[in-house]
Amino acid sequence: MSHARSLRVIGQSLEAAQILTFELEKYGPQYMVWTDSVPAAGEAILRNLLRQNNAASQDTRHPRVFCFSPADISRVDAQAQKQRRNQSPSATPTAKLLSHGLRTLGDHFDRMQVNAFRVEWTMGSVSIHYQRVNGPSNCKTFTIEELQKLCAHPSLRRSGLYLFSPADA
Repeated sequence: MSHARSLRVIGQSLEAAQILTFELEKYGPQYMVWTDSVPAAGEAILRNLLRQNNAASQDTRHPRVFCFSPADISRVDAQAQKQRRNQSPSATPTAKLLSHGLRTLGDHFDRMQVNAFRVEWTMGSVSIHYQRVNGPSNCKTFTIEELQKLCAHPSLRRSGLYLFSPADA
């Protein structure tokens, strides 16, 4: 399964849960999301989507961890596709920055054959740390505005501008 598809589904899930800041890692088949800014309703949404018990501590000082397996991603994607067929598009591109941004990152990771990565998504910036298959690790931080430009212009997304320098490609 591609990183682009997986990260888009995770982004849509985080949007539904109204999560604005998080850390996401992939080192094997699973994607792990850590956040300390999830509302109670958002946590319930994610636990339902992922069919996890609400066994997490109720102490909001500790981050919540959500594990997205390949099976979870496929199931959630199929549910979302079914819902999209029955609804008209209502969200603005800005409201979908998270899913579009993560999909864009995933597309770059797929092209560069990245096998491990970490994304730190904050209110004003996104930092990525990644390891290419049989290659060096690297990191990059960019602003939300740069990511918005990249998501809005498919030609920029294909060219790799803003995310990776030519030496990384």
